Amino acid sequence: MKAKLKALAGDTVVYGVFQILGRFLTFLLTPLYTNFLSYEEVGEIGFIYSIIAFINIIYSFGIESAFFRFFDKDNDDNLKKVFSHAYFIIAAISGFFSITFLLLAKPIGESLTTLPDATNLIRAAAMIPFLDALILIPYGLLRMKRRARKFALTRFALIILAVLNNFIFVVWLRQGAMGVLIAQLIASAVGFIVFIPELVKYIKLKIDFKLLFDMIKFGLPTLPSNLSSMILLVADRPLLKALATQYDVAMYTVNNRLGIPMLVMVTVFDYAWKPFYLSHHEDEEAKSLFARVLTYFTLVCAFVFLLASLNIDFIVRMPFVGGKFINPHYWTGLGIMPIVLLGLFFSGVNTNFAAGFLITKNTKYIPMAVGFAALVSLSSNLILIPKIGYWGSAWSLLIGYFSGSALMWKLQQKVYPTPYEWARLAKIFVSAAIVYFAADLLTLNLTLWLAFLIKNLFIVAFLIVLKLMGFFTSNEIDSIRQLIKSRKK
Repeated sequence: MKAKLKALAGDTVVYGVFQILGRFLTFLLTPLYTNFLSYEEVGEIGFIYSIIAFINIIYSFGIESAFFRFFDKDNDDNLKKVFSHAYFIIAAISGFFSITFLLLAKPIGESLTTLPDATNLIRAAAMIPFLDALILIPYGLLRMKRRARKFALTRFALIILAVLNNFIFVVWLRQGAMGVLIAQLIASAVGFIVFIPELVKYIKLKIDFKLLFDMIKFGLPTLPSNLSSMILLVADRPLLKALATQYDVAMYTVNNRLGIPMLVMVTVFDYAWKPFYLSHHEDEEAKSLFARVLTYFTLVCAFVFLLASLNIDFIVRMPFVGGKFINPHYWTGLGIMPIVLLGLFFSGVNTNFAAGFLITKNTKYIPMAVGFAALVSLSSNLILIPKIGYWGSAWSLLIGYFSGSALMWKLQQKVYPTPYEWARLAKIFVSAAIVYFAADLLTLNLTLWLAFLIKNLFIVAFLIVLKLMGFFTSNEIDSIRQLIKSRKK
């Protein structure tokens, strides 16, 4: 088990280093937008990208999961067939809808946004998911061939390009919301060009209708769950726009993005997790291995939660291009950040539980669980937004993901019962709660720098609290001691 966990950790580190760097660069766009875009533009960009996120799911059509399932690295002919069929399905669907959006850009733009030049905004927005769809399967190929380094470097390079483009079009040329979309459109186009050699190498024009229908049959049931997942993540922006004010949309968009540390952790884990459990699900110790993975994932997420939530007051006050790291107008919404972090953590728990359904090919249960979570989240948004504005969206995010996790675990135990370490998980939650509330309460009236120092001392003390609660096993304590000794040498 130790060797397999080490392999998962190794892939996670490769994905993680570049994901963290890339997400950090992308995160820099948030303070950039708060300093150079109006409230209306920040809110509208958040709204447009939420729509793009839904379109991305539709364009994928669940075929990425089918590609992973039918992938055979030891059979080159089969690999090319699976790659080609997955690619053609996605290209056909995304091409059809994108052309439709381009033709109807004027009426769509007038109905969706009040920003100037709405027609061209929609045209640019329509091309971004189309180009991204065309590189979805090439990226999947890199993941399944465990070419983590190339995967990570390619994505990182495109992120750098997108961020630099934003500085050019938003800061220098002052193109506003249109500049944001142009910046991403250029990066997406370059991404497609980069993968042309892979397309030439792996695409075969001959159609195998049986394989085509088998892939659609496998992937299509995952589409509702993917859409439900996206509803959980971004549907709150359209609902805020409809039920609250533009101020609420902008405030929530900015402060929700401050949850990016947890989003990075969950994304990195997902990249490494899917190939890992598909490679080891036939092992004798598989279920115990997967249970231990959830424990360690939760432990790391607890550190992420404490680091991000306890240091956010310091981070937003750092100097940045155009003013502070986050414009002071948005500081009143910082209180939703811990709620968002917890919600995103439970999205990672869902990812862990979903493995059992894919291993046993019971994918029909995933839409049930995720759809239930989306329904709970939508209902909560409809109830809470009119009463407490953007705070309602934050609580709805957490309520939705937690509800989905509970149901997914219940369903998973029917098809793939896994002995999760509930007592150890509870100790992590209790320890993190003790540290968070103690650090927050004891630093209320202190200066910024003194509060920063004390809060981070509390974060270090998190390990001590875990030790006092008996979280660590004897083997884990021995491993920690050996690691410390090796560092000293």
